[in-house]
Amino acid sequence: MQNARAELETTRANAGQAKIQARKDEKALNDKIRSIAREEAELDERTRYAKETGKDPQTGKPSVKGGQKPDPAFAKVSAELRKTGGMMSSRKKPIQPQGKKKEKGKKGYQGVTPVDRIKGQLARKRAPKPDIGSRFD
Repeated sequence: MQNARAELETTRANAGQAKIQARKDEKALNDKIRSIAREEAELDERTRYAKETGKDPQTGKPSVKGGQKPDPAFAKVSAELRKTGGMMSSRKKPIQPQGKKKEKGKKGYQGVTPVDRIKGQLARKRAPKPDIGSRFD
């Protein structure tokens, strides 16, 4: 009788602990949701600032929709720098080179490729073995 009563009390205690843990988990989830909502509001405010003032929020420089065409000489130099991966960004970060990196008409791999090597190994494994015969013949 006492064992059953003790078991019942431990079961109730475990159930209580589970409820407390569930509340903690729910509270942590709600805090996380609130923090994400705050970050989104901050992002909205930044874009709103840019739209209302007409300035980039990071650089503070005026930004006009459509932009302005740069001097042709400067455009040519900046395009060349962009191709080579140099620093030619208004935010002072390097821009990765765009487009194809291979020369036209040049073959990609010289000699036996790794794919050819693996195909050859598989063909040798699958090939029928020559009948050597027994040593005791």
